[in-house]
Amino acid sequence: MTGDLASTEGVLQDGVLQHALVQDGVVTGSVWTSGEFRFPLDIRFFEVDSLGVVFNMWYLGWCDEAMSAFMESIGYGYQTLRGQGFDAVLRKAELEWLDSLQAFQHAEVAVRVQHVGTTSFRLGYSIERVEASGQLRTRCAQAAITYVCVQIAGRSAAPIPEGMRQALVRDHADPV
Repeated sequence: MTGDLASTEGVLQDGVLQHALVQDGVVTGSVWTSGEFRFPLDIRFFEVDSLGVVFNMWYLGWCDEAMSAFMESIGYGYQTLRGQGFDAVLRKAELEWLDSLQAFQHAEVAVRVQHVGTTSFRLGYSIERVEASGQLRTRCAQAAITYVCVQIAGRSAAPIPEGMRQALVRDHADPV
């Protein structure tokens, strides 16, 4: 049965290596395109409010899911980071709504490194409704979240580990 077969595919397009989890020719997992990490999601019925649109708190939850997948993709998922005695905690979140999402729509969260400092980094998020064709995207919200690197022991701010810093900056960050 082909529905059970999934593979990770890499394609060089316009000089950018794009990776995706593909099942039966349909992208079902996270994707790297044009220096952005894209995290797919399907809007679930319980995420909408009495007006039939997504309740505001879910947007930050989706950013958190996308951040976890993004960090894993650069080799610094929570298990790896915590194994080195560090964690990344949210310091500041800015969120702006531009359009609404409704139950059963498909969306993607695009993640891009905006800044890497000594102890903190900022990720930018664009939450976009994706039409069935995959060609038309409508930005519904944008967010910027600053994370601080902390040592688990003592819970104090710490310099970003060098390997993580390199992974954040390499081909992803705007100039710092």
